[in-house]
Amino acid sequence: MGKASPTTPIKTALVGFGTSGKHLHLPLLQADANFQLVAVSTHRSNVSNGLPRGCSQRSFTQVIDDPTIELVVIATPNDSHFDLAKKALEHGKHVVVEKPIALKSENAQILIELAKKHDRTITSFHNRLWDCDFLAIKSIINDEKLGKLHSYSARVDRYQPNVISNWRDNPQFGGAVWELAPNLIVQILTLFGKPQSVFADVSTLRAKAKAPDNFYLRLAYPKLNVEIRTSSLVKHSGPRFVIHGDLGSFIKQGIDPQHQQLKKGITPCDNQFGKEQIDDWGSLYTNNSDEEILVPSPAGDYCAFYRHLFDTIRHQAPLPCDNQLAVDMVQIIEASQQSNESKQVVTL
Repeated sequence: MGKASPTTPIKTALVGFGTSGKHLHLPLLQADANFQLVAVSTHRSNVSNGLPRGCSQRSFTQVIDDPTIELVVIATPNDSHFDLAKKALEHGKHVVVEKPIALKSENAQILIELAKKHDRTITSFHNRLWDCDFLAIKSIINDEKLGKLHSYSARVDRYQPNVISNWRDNPQFGGAVWELAPNLIVQILTLFGKPQSVFADVSTLRAKAKAPDNFYLRLAYPKLNVEIRTSSLVKHSGPRFVIHGDLGSFIKQGIDPQHQQLKKGITPCDNQFGKEQIDDWGSLYTNNSDEEILVPSPAGDYCAFYRHLFDTIRHQAPLPCDNQLAVDMVQIIEASQQSNESKQVVTL
């Protein structure tokens, strides 16, 4: 593979064309002129009619054997991430892996070392670092508007009483812990670093579900209690974020709109993309006043991931998401599994 100029678009292949590949990576790549999507690899019989001009359906082997393809985006079921990423790196490709980067932290570390060996970039697609609500929370915490934090709680609830029979219901690599916890954990790691210990209570509430659909995780920090939880049987959830400090509190309803907008065909080029409704604005309460202060969030910006990635590959800029975050996240899930089995707190 010859050395490309700093402005040459990156020829890219997308591996996996399910919900994440089709409704998340595809529109984000199409919205960025610095990436040229030339191939999609999927087990679906024929998706050629739904692909952009100049993009063809190919096998994974054809993708990694093509010397013109620089970047491989892996958006396949969780249990295939490690093997596919490893093969792509060994064939000299830069790699983006949907979260989790691997199901074992030791395998995540192997991928990172392999990327260094081949002088390639690997990063995990933690797009929730660019959720509008998380951007608002990061700003409030960085500006110390709540003072010294002592409590941080985040939850993602859904009402899905009927179990969909696909890989996400596999107890080994699917379920709520592997699907939803990575987003919340990486946000917490970004804000507070690695916790001292983990306690987890993981369960399966729906009679026909095989994989866990309910969890509670407590991450302990010095003088800071962090809790995350989810359930698939909550019809009307409470606030998504509840954060308390010695100078005030921040309460946040709603959820970043980007996923739903992309599913509906609203592209990042639309001026409403990533902007939340007024009803979802956060509420700030400080010791200076008894009144609620409404706080609009910045626009969510999933496109930032690929903007940063282009600079990483072409200009050696920092990764969009630091690989240590991705490894620490997997380690926390490993600790949560150990905690749930032993019913004890696990020290990291």
